[in-house]
Amino acid sequence: MNECAFSTKDETYLEYHDKFWGQPLYDSKELFKLIALESQHAGLSWLTILKKKDAYEEAFYNFDPEKVAQMTSKDIDRLMEFPNIVHNRKKLEAIVSQAQGYLKIEQDYNSFSDFLWSYVNNKPIDMGYKKPSDRITVDERATKLSKDLKKYGFKFLGPVTVFSFLEAAGLYDSHLEGCPVKPSHA
Repeated sequence: MNECAFSTKDETYLEYHDKFWGQPLYDSKELFKLIALESQHAGLSWLTILKKKDAYEEAFYNFDPEKVAQMTSKDIDRLMEFPNIVHNRKKLEAIVSQAQGYLKIEQDYNSFSDFLWSYVNNKPIDMGYKKPSDRITVDERATKLSKDLKKYGFKFLGPVTVFSFLEAAGLYDSHLEGCPVKPSHA
């Protein structure tokens, strides 16, 4: 059991931890996909959403922001019956709002990636965790980013969810010291 992977034995989560979580992500569309998925897990476990990831990708045009931004209430009606996603209308509508916000950020900052990475001075922040009990779940940076995203219409992305996103996308390196997949930030 890998303590860094939140002491889980679930193979899906272990694979996610070992191959993706906390690895610096710079592609704007991949960052959009991740933040949209993070918004869906508010009130649910991340593992629940992770196991539904493929269905969300199918439902939301593989999270192509240009296509998602054009979705209408009729599209949301259809998704309320779509298999293997969370059928919470407000959460599904939030992804559409986020896509619209993504496009505005792309106009204002040249890229969604540039916007997000500016919050960490374009370099991952090593949180320096030695043991699981060292981990925190929110900080001032995540709180500020959450507020700034809300100005662009992003929903279901409070400070704790944004902090989780920063960890997942590798802007924060929250791997424990000694974790075999801890990125190098030389």
